[in-house]
Amino acid sequence: MPVSLTAQAALALCLIYYLYSIIHALYFHPLRRIPGPKWWIAFPVLRHISAIRGLVDLDIPQFHLKYGPIVRFGRDEVSFIDPEAWKDIYGHNNKHGQLPKVKNSASNPLDIVSSNDVDHSRYRKSLSHAFSAKGLQTQEPYINNYVDQLLARLKDVAQSQTPTDMSKWYELTTFDIVGDLAFGEPFGGLVSSEYHDTVKTIFESIKLFPFVKMRDDYPILFSFISLMIPKRLLEAQRQQNAHTRAAVMKRLANTSAYNRGDFMDSMTRNRGDKDGLTDDELVANANILIVAGSETTATLLAGVTYFLLRNPETLRKVVTEVRSVMQTESDITPTSANANHPYPYMWACIQEAFRLYPPVPTGLQRVTLESMLIAGHEIPPGTKVSVHPLGASWSPVNFHAPERFLPERWLPEARTDPASPFFLDKRDVVQPFSAGPRNCIGRNVAYIEMRLILTRLLWNFDIGLCEESSAWYNQTAYTAWEKPPLMCRLTLKEN
Repeated sequence: MPVSLTAQAALALCLIYYLYSIIHALYFHPLRRIPGPKWWIAFPVLRHISAIRGLVDLDIPQFHLKYGPIVRFGRDEVSFIDPEAWKDIYGHNNKHGQLPKVKNSASNPLDIVSSNDVDHSRYRKSLSHAFSAKGLQTQEPYINNYVDQLLARLKDVAQSQTPTDMSKWYELTTFDIVGDLAFGEPFGGLVSSEYHDTVKTIFESIKLFPFVKMRDDYPILFSFISLMIPKRLLEAQRQQNAHTRAAVMKRLANTSAYNRGDFMDSMTRNRGDKDGLTDDELVANANILIVAGSETTATLLAGVTYFLLRNPETLRKVVTEVRSVMQTESDITPTSANANHPYPYMWACIQEAFRLYPPVPTGLQRVTLESMLIAGHEIPPGTKVSVHPLGASWSPVNFHAPERFLPERWLPEARTDPASPFFLDKRDVVQPFSAGPRNCIGRNVAYIEMRLILTRLLWNFDIGLCEESSAWYNQTAYTAWEKPPLMCRLTLKEN
């Protein structure tokens, strides 16, 4: 057969197979009865294009508004927004333990996020001392030190009467804190007012994941898709890994840093033992701690600041609460700020910010191993399932007036008074630190940081939002939000 005819026949067979796969996905697939966008199901590349543009986690909530509490948004991908789905997907499955995580070629089995259950338990145990009540108490002076530095820098800004980017200040602070707790030294952001090179590479490398997922789903196009990946993203990932390894090795060589009670001290307690972490495992988990322990906290602080400034009456209430509870600023400590009782309205504001603007807006996917019930729906084996944080939080199925920033929905009376418009709100669907055995181990230190920083900020300053940041909330997301500057005016409060 002539080459041209052979090529034509091969092309025809490919087209026939592709058409068959579309028809099967739409009309014969085990998930065919679950509603969802048919174009995305027929042409999965559309989902990848949306992710590369930073829009997929904004599209999925719209699908839930259109199709309901369960949405099929890919050939084998299903999203839920029912509170029960958290337990079904992320809890213990009776037969198989935890559902396995969906991994990609960039996943590192040596870190606490992507590891198997046995290693995850070992990594979590190695970190348990750092995140225990005693460990957190040991870390309070380090946290206080950087919050003091932040307040000193902001007082200089207020006196200069120059608008400033609060989102950047939050990031500089949280990265300095986690740098000190992980490596024994900060990134120096609060001193220089600029991002360290490592921090810059983290922001860049996060955008690599949509390309990796697309490349994994289309292995036959591996070379072509690899060419699509911007070189700066690949270089950023390489630099980030190199910076982290160098910082870990430097910390391990610093004998004076032993017994600091920080993250690295906790992870190296059993170094050299059977269950101790290897150097590669220390580097991999330090990478996770740097990203998860800084960017998420800074994102929440930026979000709650924006929502407060866009809602003057809410801001007035929380400022009044903060300034009336403590007699002096020195009374505001990590311990006092971390208690729910002194600041119930501020805590409600933080929870409402978690709902409207979760620091990790994407669904954390698991794979079903066999047919199982999730939120009352029969799901076949081999399905990628997740609870989508934005889809759940923005849904009128779960919340009254879901698009509005209303901290009152989190106050105790909203839960107990049937006359409250928020009485039927499904608050359990908001799980910003995930759920189950793999929930975020660092949630308590994150709570300490965000409460302490917000409390001292509101105690010291009157804050206003600059007009240029009025639409700050309109953002894209690449697993984490791509935040524009949050320009604010700071004025020292009158005595």
